[in-house]
Amino acid sequence: MPRVTEFRQVTVGTNPVQIVPYKEARSGLLIRNYSGSPVFVSTDGGTVMSTGYPLNVGEFLNLLNSDGDASELQVYAQCSTGTADLRIVESYGETK
Repeated sequence: MPRVTEFRQVTVGTNPVQIVPYKEARSGLLIRNYSGSPVFVSTDGGTVMSTGYPLNVGEFLNLLNSDGDASELQVYAQCSTGTADLRIVESYGETK
């Protein structure tokens, strides 16, 4: 199956927001904090700040099903202060 990739931008503030919906067909997901404030990401919208993975400006999180990650899951994000400019790449099909 050929690899299909979607790119998009999301601005996140101090309220938790779903930045990526659940998609069973997704095989890879990359989230980069491009600019602004540090942000936390989590698959649980109710605990983003307490259990979320922190991403400082310039950092990224890369999830690949081929590495055993669950890239198909929904992802929420939230900043403790300010806003963050996130860049998201979703991949479908084979990832190597």
